Amino acid sequence: MNKRRMIAGLLCLVICILTATACTVTHPDSKNADSENYHTLYFRNISKMEDVTAVFSSSNGKQTEEVKMTAVEEDKDGLTYSCKGDAAVYNTVCFRYDGVSTTKVAFNKCVSGWYNSEHGFLPYTYGSVDPYISRIANYVTLNDALVYENEMYDDVAFTYNGYDKFIHLWTPDDYDPSSDEKYATVYLLDGQGMIYLGLPDETLLQSEHADIQVQSMTAATGYKAIVVAIDTMGDPDGIYGRLDEMTPDLGELAYEEDTQKQGNLLSDFIAETVVPYIQQHYNVHTDAIHTSIAGKSLGGLESFYIALEHPEIFGTAGVFSPSFMLYKDDVWRSYLGKKSLDDYSPFLYFYSGNGEADNGDVTDEMVARIKDMGYPENRFVYHRDAIGGHDVYFWRSNFSEFLNAMVYQRVESLGN
Repeated sequence: MNKRRMIAGLLCLVICILTATACTVTHPDSKNADSENYHTLYFRNISKMEDVTAVFSSSNGKQTEEVKMTAVEEDKDGLTYSCKGDAAVYNTVCFRYDGVSTTKVAFNKCVSGWYNSEHGFLPYTYGSVDPYISRIANYVTLNDALVYENEMYDDVAFTYNGYDKFIHLWTPDDYDPSSDEKYATVYLLDGQGMIYLGLPDETLLQSEHADIQVQSMTAATGYKAIVVAIDTMGDPDGIYGRLDEMTPDLGELAYEEDTQKQGNLLSDFIAETVVPYIQQHYNVHTDAIHTSIAGKSLGGLESFYIALEHPEIFGTAGVFSPSFMLYKDDVWRSYLGKKSLDDYSPFLYFYSGNGEADNGDVTDEMVARIKDMGYPENRFVYHRDAIGGHDVYFWRSNFSEFLNAMVYQRVESLGN
C-alpha cells in the first residue's frame, strides 16, 4: 500500500514538473523568436564578411542584445544578412563586422533593413534593387526659375502667397489609381530635403529618404502610403523665407527675430488646398488616422502646430528636433489652453537629441507641458537621443520610428 502511494506520488510529481515546464515554454513573457514582437531585420553590405552581428539596444534603458546574422542572399553588388530582434524592447541597432561597427539606426516593425552602400549607410528594402541609382540619375536645374526633372515624383505647383509653391508626390511602384485599394498619406515639410530631388550640390546623405523608408515600411508591414513633400524654401525673390513660412503667429516671440510669422498661412494652405487636391486626385484614405504630417527643426514646430490646428485632418505628427524655443512657456500654455486635449488629439511622435547639439531641452519642456496640461499620455511618445544632434543623419536614422507611431499609434519600446 505504501509502495502504491509512493508510485502515485511520483507520477503526480512528474506530471506537475511536465506541466510547469510546458507553461514556462509557452508563457507570453518568455524569450521566443517566433513571438509577434520579434521582427526580421536585414543588413546589406557591398562586400562579403564572414561574421556579422546585430547589436540591439534601447534608447530609454540599458538593455542590449547581440545576435549573429545569417547570410541570406548574394549577388554581384553585395551580400544580405538577416536576423530577428525584439521590437517591443529595442528601438536601435548597429551592425558589427571585421572589428568595426556601424553607427546606430532605428529598429522597429516598420524597418525592412539598412544598406551599407557605396553612397553611405542608408535605408534598405529587402529584395529591392538599389533605389538610389534611379534617384541620382535625375536632378534639378536652377536657371531663371526652379525646374524639377526628377522622374521619381509628380511635381505640382500651387499659387501661394504670390508665388509658385511646389509639392512632390511619390507613389509606390504598384500604385493603381483605378483600384479600390486606398493608401495612407504622409505629408512632409521641408519636403525638398526629406526626399532626394537632386538639388544642386546635394548628396544622398543630405536627405532623410522618406519615400524609401515608406517603401521599407510597406515591405515590412503591408501598410501602404504615398508621400507628399512640400517645399518650404520661401519665394524665389526672397521676400518670404523658410523662417517666415514655418513660424506660426502665437504671440510675442521669446527673443527678437526677423520673421513675418506666416506659419498660420501655411497651415491653412495645406489644410484647405493641398489636402483636398491630394484626396481628389489620388487614391487615398480621407480620415485622420490615415493622414500624417512630419518635419524637422522649424518643420517640426510647424508640423506640431498644423496637427493641433487640424486634428480632423491629421491623426499623427512627426515632431523632429522642433524649434519650440521661439515662444516662452506662457505663450505656449495660452495657445494649448484653447485646444481640446482629449483622446481625439493627434498622436504626437517627438524626437530630439541632447540639449547642447539639438533642441532636447525645449522638447523636454514641451513634453512635460502637454502632459501637465492634460494631453492623453497614450497619445504621444518621446525619443530623447542622448547623442543626437541637429542633423539630417539623426533624422534619417529615426524617421522610421515616426512611421511606426503612424501605423500602430504607439511605439512599444518607448513605453506605450
